[in-house]
Amino acid sequence: MDGTGLTTLTCEDGLPRWVAVSDAAMQLLEQVQHDFGEGPCLAAYAEDRVVAVEDLGRELVWDRIAVVVRQLQVRGVLSVPVRLADQPVGTLNVYATQPRAWAPAEVQALGAFAVVTAELVRTAMELANNRLEAAQLRQALSSRVWIEQAKGMLAATQGVTLDEAFHQLRGRARASSRKLAEVAQEVVQDVQRARIAAKAVDDARVMAAEARAREAEQALQAAETGLAGRSAALDHAHDDLAARELAADQREQLAEERDRAADDRNHIADARERAADVRDRAADQRHRAADKRDRDRAADQRHRAADQRDQSAADPE
Repeated sequence: MDGTGLTTLTCEDGLPRWVAVSDAAMQLLEQVQHDFGEGPCLAAYAEDRVVAVEDLGRELVWDRIAVVVRQLQVRGVLSVPVRLADQPVGTLNVYATQPRAWAPAEVQALGAFAVVTAELVRTAMELANNRLEAAQLRQALSSRVWIEQAKGMLAATQGVTLDEAFHQLRGRARASSRKLAEVAQEVVQDVQRARIAAKAVDDARVMAAEARAREAEQALQAAETGLAGRSAALDHAHDDLAARELAADQREQLAEERDRAADDRNHIADARERAADVRDRAADQRHRAADKRDRDRAADQRHRAADQRDQSAADPE
């Protein structure tokens, strides 16, 4: 994920406003949805459901938004509702700069983050109310004496009138043989301690919500780590495939070189056989010529011998 945003707290026009974004791209995505009155985040809020967009540029239903944010490379968008009292009050949104098929683990992690966000929003609202009450109380304490403070607190906590509250304070003072101001101070301090205890409970609630937020963040980081591991394994598999293809190409080249060498040897053997044939034919020719010469000499010798016999016969002597 490349950016996040929180859209929450419905305004007077019935639409939520963004209250926190991680960068300008997320701010623009949130703003154009409000300007156009449509988009994945508003759909998640209006329909109270998870909206996962793999590629905003291909979502024809939100093509106006896609045109505006295209220059910022906002592609994949995931938006989940933020609920208070089972009602959506906003959305928690993330985006990616590349098209992204959101995994179920990512959707679940962002949903967990949305639950924590809702708890933080609720706690913040309660703390704001408590702080407002405390501020009003401090202002009252600074402008009234202890007795008037105690009268007001008793009237507020017990639902009695100021006169009835004053009578209660005076009755407690008489029953305990203490001064009225001392009893009034005790009443004020008791109320303050109760409110401090309530604030401590709220602080503990905030700390618990922050702990859940950290757990959700760890779960999200674990999901991202798992995704990175799978990406690394895929890269390794691609590298192995490329290495095997290279080795296969090298084996094919080596086989072709062996085939060419075999062809060369065959050509040489054929040439040798042709040369041997030529030599054999030349030897046959020489043998035939020698045989012919031998026959010619033998014939000449017979002719000379016949001539000598004829001459001997012609000369009787």
